[in-house]
Amino acid sequence: MKASGLMTGAAIAALSAALGGVPALAQQLDVITVTAQKREQDVTDVPISISVVTGETLDDFEIGTLDDLQLSVPNFQVTQTGIGTQMYIRGIGTGNDPAFEQSVAQFIDGVSYGRARLTRAPFFDLERVEVLRGPQSVLFGKNTTGGALSLITARPTTEFEAGIDLSYMFDVEETTLDAYVSGPLSENLSGRLAMRAGSTGGFVATPNLGEDGPQEDDFAVRGTLFFTPTLNFDATLKVEHNSFDVEGREIEVSQDVATGPVTYAQALNAVGLTGAMTNTQFDFIRDADADEYSNNTVSNVTLTTNTDFDAGTLTTVTGYVSYDRDELADLDFTNYYILTGLVTEEYEQFSQEIRFSSDTSERLSWIGGVYFQSSTLDTGDVTGFGGSIANLGYAPLANVGIERAYEQDSTAYAVFGEATFNATDRLRVIGGLRWTYEEKDASRQIVATTSPNSFGAPLATNPATLGILSAGLGVALNNPGMAGHDLNQSREEDRLTPSIMVEFDATDTLMLFASYKEGFKGGGFDVRGNSTAFFEFDDETVTAYEAGLRSDLLGGRMQLNATAYFAQYENLQISQFDGTIGFNVGNAGETEVAGVDLDTRIALTDELTLSAGLSYLDFEYTDFRRGNCAFGETPDGDVVNGIQLCDYTGRRGRFTPETTGFARLDYVRTMQNGVDFVSTLNVGYTGEHNIHDNLDSNGQVDAYTLVDLRIGLDAERWGIALVGRNLLDEEILTFSANVPFASSVGANTHYAVPLRPQVFGVQGSLRF
Repeated sequence: MKASGLMTGAAIAALSAALGGVPALAQQLDVITVTAQKREQDVTDVPISISVVTGETLDDFEIGTLDDLQLSVPNFQVTQTGIGTQMYIRGIGTGNDPAFEQSVAQFIDGVSYGRARLTRAPFFDLERVEVLRGPQSVLFGKNTTGGALSLITARPTTEFEAGIDLSYMFDVEETTLDAYVSGPLSENLSGRLAMRAGSTGGFVATPNLGEDGPQEDDFAVRGTLFFTPTLNFDATLKVEHNSFDVEGREIEVSQDVATGPVTYAQALNAVGLTGAMTNTQFDFIRDADADEYSNNTVSNVTLTTNTDFDAGTLTTVTGYVSYDRDELADLDFTNYYILTGLVTEEYEQFSQEIRFSSDTSERLSWIGGVYFQSSTLDTGDVTGFGGSIANLGYAPLANVGIERAYEQDSTAYAVFGEATFNATDRLRVIGGLRWTYEEKDASRQIVATTSPNSFGAPLATNPATLGILSAGLGVALNNPGMAGHDLNQSREEDRLTPSIMVEFDATDTLMLFASYKEGFKGGGFDVRGNSTAFFEFDDETVTAYEAGLRSDLLGGRMQLNATAYFAQYENLQISQFDGTIGFNVGNAGETEVAGVDLDTRIALTDELTLSAGLSYLDFEYTDFRRGNCAFGETPDGDVVNGIQLCDYTGRRGRFTPETTGFARLDYVRTMQNGVDFVSTLNVGYTGEHNIHDNLDSNGQVDAYTLVDLRIGLDAERWGIALVGRNLLDEEILTFSANVPFASSVGANTHYAVPLRPQVFGVQGSLRF
């Protein structure tokens, strides 16, 4: 489709009237260029449901994490849980287990960041973020069954430029400093150096410790070199190091409902743990006694080359990614030491992609390539029982730890290709195919030790201790005399994932399209399980259908895009808390997802632009008989490892609001002396949905609307602005699950993760 074009006068008048009258002299929209199909294209030429957030928008609203990004993208949700991070598109995402690769895959400058922990790293100095909904399994590869999140960093410039941005958010004492310098280093070499330093004081109070959390300090630095020795060759080398350290957490107890004689708080008081739970409702106040921390470092090196030939362009992308994580979490959510989690995790990944993109001016054009990736995951954790667990009737567990050690090596190979045939000047057929082969080797061992908060402690030998852990809590142990938990397994799999799309230019400014796609996410081996029975889990697969339109209207002053979709998923990988100290990992049978995504941009006047999006989602488990039962729910599903589970068939999943949407108004008015008055109003809506790990009905949250506003002055060399986030002061929970041991006294007690409440701040910037 042409990037812009002219409608007939009658058509413009009719559409203008339908929209309430768009002024004829409004400016044309800026062209947004994306690389969603591994080529630079106008976003209106891409037959994918896509949302784009520009670097300018990210900077204006201090969007530096995926938690903040979700407020500007319909059908996209991110949440932290008790032990991890989850990201969902159209209700499809990945659970807590560290072995899971992500159904919504993250890519930075073309390199896969497939581990959940990598999504926690703050981002900065970006050109744009592209959110691609639905499977993207040919050009992006496996593990994109839900979608792909593509972050593109800012490139070196051919002219000198530099800038400093400083912001301060008053309510949470958050300070962020961003700086960059970019420009030519020689005739054929340019460079860019960018950094971010930030700290925040937290927004959830912990009276027992006398501090708020989470308190975060982060620092990141990135250096990029762009080398162009000849007219037909360029190379980009990027080196980045990122550290983010957190003290405390934003998790709190949100309800404590008694179905028997007492609540969990009352039961704790009755056994001598007076004041163990003093806050059992959502109020941004939490109970905790552990000095929680999470220390993380992420490093990456990416080398990208492009060589132009008469027939097309050869591109190579070489990537190295690693991270280290050390974490201590309070897992009992009380003011006493009952249960903690100590985690260490190391990951290394090397990847190489080589692809050739032919000249698009030919009747038949194509992209083909090969891909290789190897990775190593080494993680360990200690579930620690403090002295206060004796008050709950588990005296033999006091000061005991369950230590888990897990290692996995993975190697993947792929060959892929996509061809576009221009059947006529207006009709195109695009076919793609990817073959992927992967092998994994994993080991897991679990032992009981004599230390609740360290690794490598002497093994526990008390028969009572081992008996309670084994028979009472269902933990298979490798201690002498026990059943043994020392697993070593391997798996290999290969898949063909095809896609076919048809595009038709109904007019010079209206493209219609339809597509069929298949995708899969590789299987693997469970990190968090306590039983030896279900160490391995299967791959998940998807078959998806989409149809829609892309339009460029009103002489380039309006864009309107729509996508309808239907997808069938087999064996969704799931991880659910079992109510005590373990997680069950498995596959969810069959799931159907359908809906519509709409988005538009309109230049209302020369000074006012509207961007908006609306999504409708229908989600149903059509065959899922292995769900964990919510508190008090009668089991009616399959029997797994001797325990009957619950039938989720016919239910919606977590994080599946029926309706989500956003609208953004950007206003720019030129004043005197080259100063612009600027303001942006951003409104995000999320419909009611369930956030509970086991779909407890009490985990249903009401619909909410988030409103952000930025007002400021911009000049060529400086800028200043006031920012307000969550102006309606909505109190929002994003995840909930049951507090360990509470069910033993007949209490339905939940912990939950809140979003940050209303905050105000000031921003200042300088440009050189």
